[in-house]
Amino acid sequence: MKRCAVFLPVVLCLASPSAPLAQAQTSAPSQGASSVPQSTTPTATQPSGSSAQPGHLRPRGPEASTQQDPNHVVATIAGKPVTAKQAMDMLATLRPEDRKRFENNLPALVQQLYMTDQLANEATRMKLDTQSPWKEQLRMSRENILTQAYLSQASSAGAAEDPGAYYQAHAADFDQVKLSGILIAFNPPGTPAASGGIQRTEAAAQAKADDLEKKLKAGGDFSALARTDSDNQQSSVKGGDLGTFVMGNAQLPAPIRDRITSLQPGQISEPVRVPNGIYIFKLDSRNRLPLEAVRQDIVQKQQNDRAQASLKQQMDKYKIEVQDSDFFAAPNSDGTSASKIPSLQRPAGPQSSAPKQ
Repeated sequence: MKRCAVFLPVVLCLASPSAPLAQAQTSAPSQGASSVPQSTTPTATQPSGSSAQPGHLRPRGPEASTQQDPNHVVATIAGKPVTAKQAMDMLATLRPEDRKRFENNLPALVQQLYMTDQLANEATRMKLDTQSPWKEQLRMSRENILTQAYLSQASSAGAAEDPGAYYQAHAADFDQVKLSGILIAFNPPGTPAASGGIQRTEAAAQAKADDLEKKLKAGGDFSALARTDSDNQQSSVKGGDLGTFVMGNAQLPAPIRDRITSLQPGQISEPVRVPNGIYIFKLDSRNRLPLEAVRQDIVQKQQNDRAQASLKQQMDKYKIEVQDSDFFAAPNSDGTSASKIPSLQRPAGPQSSAPKQ
């Protein structure tokens, strides 16, 4: 079984992956020189013994290097030689996505894996795995891993659905839309002013949105109004440009999706209420992504849906029915149950009675 890469912070800081773009934004990066990744060819000076002979190309990468000569030493750790096969065996225990995160710093990754293995062996020698609380934590970790393995196996059983059929049945979900927007922000009662010092009630925001809608329907320039009236500072300077979004992405809020679903390029939506504001959207363009561009996303969604269905089936099977609510009640700081504390609303015991008249 592949293990999840749980490393010390020193390694995690070396090559953390980029976070997904907010709001499922899928716009391509600009073509400027600053956005083009530089060559990943190492520039560090190679050890003198590793230079290739003239006319002979050395294999690059763990797999190719190990295949050519599994017994040649690729590193030393704590003075001990590590062969290509040993390093490859350590890397092979990782999930592909975890290894990919650190592919630009494999020496640090191998160091971490080697150290983890050595320390774990030392802990076993000290019989720490038989002592509390580590014994219980190891048992819980084992059970969690096996539970995930069972659910994964159960969700993959049976014939997989056809991604093409799903694509045809949910074609509109794969529309990629480019949006512009004008935000009229407001402050709910009892909340501090928004960034930029906006002091506006929801009623005032709605009135301004209605006025802007009238101007736009009368032929007003959306980009110009966005620059002067939108409270979204990042997009207002770009004439309201919000970027591109995929309609079926769960991160696109349902109220927004519902309002822009029927829009055609160039059309403007009615005002849409969002948390702390009201938006007016303009649909700049709409294009349907081809099946091959989203096939892997569909397969992943189908796998997730099967996993959720399998989990729900097990949750229903092992549904709990509480027989003693006092057992599950939150205790007080002194260890007594809150439900046992005498109060005016609940008599202290069977001897309690109403005051005599």
